[in-house]
Amino acid sequence: MAAKKTSDLVPLCHNIGLSFVGVELEVVGGEEVSEGDGTKGEEGNETSIPWQGTGQGDAHVWHRSKASAGRSVEKEGSEKEEKGYGKIEITATVQCDGKTGVEMEALTAASVAALTVYDMCKAVDKGMRVEALRVVRKEGGKSGTWVEGVSASG
Repeated sequence: MAAKKTSDLVPLCHNIGLSFVGVELEVVGGEEVSEGDGTKGEEGNETSIPWQGTGQGDAHVWHRSKASAGRSVEKEGSEKEEKGYGKIEITATVQCDGKTGVEMEALTAASVAALTVYDMCKAVDKGMRVEALRVVRKEGGKSGTWVEGVSASG
């Protein structure tokens, strides 16, 4: 939906008849959830992971380590090493039959998908970041195929 509304959101973008829009999300890294960690009910039904914060961002690793730094008595190695939450990689693919680029439509689709993930997960961790929005591949048009990190000369 965001890709189709790019011309309404971004000044000087014109409306383009898109032939394909696809958005993929992939969870990368973070903690693995296993059967023995309290996430399965008695009959094997999934239940939620135990909450470790107040909803004010203190469930995030940075907040916990900052809070633990203020303790007066600490034994070295007494706290287990915190694992990160990982990240979600979002890939938006957009195509059109016309003779125009659709980079702005792909960037808009990816950014709105990231904002949607943030909105859905903000109760768990308000310290999430949306970062590294970029074009990684472009095909067609006058310039042909362009791939991030590959020089045009060879």
